[in-house]
Amino acid sequence: MDEPSILFEDRWLLVVDKPSGLPTQGTRRGETGLYELLSSQRPYVGLHHRLDRPASGALLFTLDPAVNADIARALAERTLIREYAVIVSGRADSQRWTWPVGRKKATTDAEVVGLGEGLTALQCRLQTGRRHQIRVHASMAGHPVVGDRRYGGDSARRWPRLALHARRLALTHPVTGRTCEAVAPIPADLAPLWQRAGGASTL
Repeated sequence: MDEPSILFEDRWLLVVDKPSGLPTQGTRRGETGLYELLSSQRPYVGLHHRLDRPASGALLFTLDPAVNADIARALAERTLIREYAVIVSGRADSQRWTWPVGRKKATTDAEVVGLGEGLTALQCRLQTGRRHQIRVHASMAGHPVVGDRRYGGDSARRWPRLALHARRLALTHPVTGRTCEAVAPIPADLAPLWQRAGGASTL
């Protein structure tokens, strides 16, 4: 497993590139998560959203509790932009997925950015933040995420890890007012599949 790397850090915010296989938060089995790792290195770390363990990519944390309310508001008002590089089985179309996840409304915008070898490379933007939202929506659309061992069916065996990567985070900084953007490169354990699906080297 790769080590997590820092994409952005200042006095108030921290964005980390989480590798696939590392849980966002510690598990009931006593495994240490990214949150605990960061908390052991800094006086304060606030956790506001999560990535599934098999997913990778950009995760936002707070380093000062004074900005917690602003980040919670950005999530609630959808001004925190979260974009994902996703590889699904079959030839998908660009569309907005609006099926409920569980009993909650959920919206995902999926844009085709590549096609190849029976795969589609998507750029997905979350409009809501439900558990496993992209994975559930892709499966319901008939194009499950490659490597998804929960919702993917036969697609689960097409790649050894989940083909879902949190590529970009962007928001208005709660203190400086400037646009804060962090981009996580497609990781080495996903890049060959991304290229096979026709995904550009720069998304």
